[in-house]
Amino acid sequence: MKNSEPWYGVRLIYRLTGMSRPAYEERILIVRANSEDDAIARAERCSREYESETAEYIGYAMSFHIFDEDGACLEPGTEVFSLIRESQLDPADYLDRFHDSGSERARSDSEN
Repeated sequence: MKNSEPWYGVRLIYRLTGMSRPAYEERILIVRANSEDDAIARAERCSREYESETAEYIGYAMSFHIFDEDGACLEPGTEVFSLIRESQLDPADYLDRFHDSGSERARSDSEN
């Protein structure tokens, strides 16, 4: 791997079965690669180390080119992933549909 290759954030989805109820996990890995397809392939190779009897990669990945024009290392505040989804939903309905259905293990603003 060359240090001149750009950084990518790759989002991978896993099915978790070792919990009280089946669940899904989204992980974002950062990799250096020469294209989006190469980034996904490299992240998938890395994901094999994470997989287990209770965590199965389901074959869904998305990549995001991290804009690091001068090739410097990542630093705090660097955007490592972004997804834009077109939607006519208002903000509360959008969050309920895609991000806050009630079954997430997530921290809300009230817990900060």
